Amino acid sequence: MWLKGQRQARRVTADSGPSEALVGAAYDIGSQRHGLLFGIFCLWVLSLPFYRYSVVATYSIDNLLAPFLCLSAVFLPRLRDQAIVVRRVQILWAMLALYTLYGIAVLAKFAASPVFPREAVWNIVRDSFYFFAPALYIRDLRTLRIMKKLIVVVAVIGGLSAFLVALGVIRLPVERFAESRIGEGWLPKSIGLFSSYGDLSILYGFVAVLMVSHGREALGFLGSRVGKLGVWLALLLGLAGSQSRNMLFGTILALCAYWGWRRLQTATGKQRNAIIGLFLAGMVVLPGIMVAFGSDIVERISQMGGERAEHTAVERLESYSQALALLAVEPLGVSYETYRKWQPLIEHIHNMWLRLLLQGGPLAVAGVAGLIWLAFKGGSKQAAPPLLPVEPPLIIGAIVALFIAVEFYGGISSTMWLMLGTLISFNWVRMNSSTASPKDSAP
Repeated sequence: MWLKGQRQARRVTADSGPSEALVGAAYDIGSQRHGLLFGIFCLWVLSLPFYRYSVVATYSIDNLLAPFLCLSAVFLPRLRDQAIVVRRVQILWAMLALYTLYGIAVLAKFAASPVFPREAVWNIVRDSFYFFAPALYIRDLRTLRIMKKLIVVVAVIGGLSAFLVALGVIRLPVERFAESRIGEGWLPKSIGLFSSYGDLSILYGFVAVLMVSHGREALGFLGSRVGKLGVWLALLLGLAGSQSRNMLFGTILALCAYWGWRRLQTATGKQRNAIIGLFLAGMVVLPGIMVAFGSDIVERISQMGGERAEHTAVERLESYSQALALLAVEPLGVSYETYRKWQPLIEHIHNMWLRLLLQGGPLAVAGVAGLIWLAFKGGSKQAAPPLLPVEPPLIIGAIVALFIAVEFYGGISSTMWLMLGTLISFNWVRMNSSTASPKDSAP
């Protein structure tokens, strides 16, 4: 890359004036610097599954690299297209404003604390690095394409680790086993490198849609028939090891959302109206079905996976009832005294929206919901060629997977923030489609 930059600089010097030569040389140096930093960014993404392995005190590699990457982003070369620069800056400011709203709302209750809430503040700051790093380093279609491959690899690592732990082939610093939910005593339910099934559920939904929508030209070997077969096998083995209903339902619904949105894109006026009408009718009929048969449906779903799975569902429903009782007394978020008393429930409840309401009230919910809307806004618009026509439904499928995941786990994890920052970056990458290479347009 360095020799290529030197040749380009000499060519600019020969064909243009001194000022143009200086600009060209500066751009080449900036491109080399961007290549180095983006390489570190790729290492950071791949280290995400190993966050429980500390390398310095209690900090893992991803903990150490996350702030470094965000601070080093000031050395990245500026994009040449002014329209993209303006749009990107606008979205980054919106991300900052909404994340700050969320952070202030969550920390407000600690104003009554006699000591400085160092851990709570650090958690907000640390998560911001995972959220903003993808948005800072995904600048065009090439970097987005690489990020897709990295997410596939991370999902494969997470899935296979759950299966290998269940078999007893590998041992992890923290392991959790439960009775098998598929009726095979030799294969217990386990957790792999990711400590939360919700994190894997988000990754699974995104990767599953990638596998059905992208080809070799877009994903390289991972998009070939052999590569896809290997990825699907790894995902299935991970599902067999984790035995998570969240991962299963989230992946299925993400694929349904992807195919539904693609159908909506290609439908004519009458067909589109019919699809939207059926969707709205379903939204009206579904609540009625849940009211009439809700208890039976919940009972049947809770019984999937045996007696232990049913107990888990009952425990979560009880925690939801307790959370709603607390919110009935303090609808704007719990006070510091209530938080101290009910901290285990608030921090570990298996529903992100209830957790946000308890921690920061409607303002915290508004901040996170606004960030999800930014991602949806970037995906709901059809991009101009040669950007892949499947990109918008890919984002819709990923958002559906995220919604399903956070309904049944606490969310607000590093993985969730990284995925959300990645999805929001589609907003300006879509504008950059005019400079895409032919491989970006291949399905």
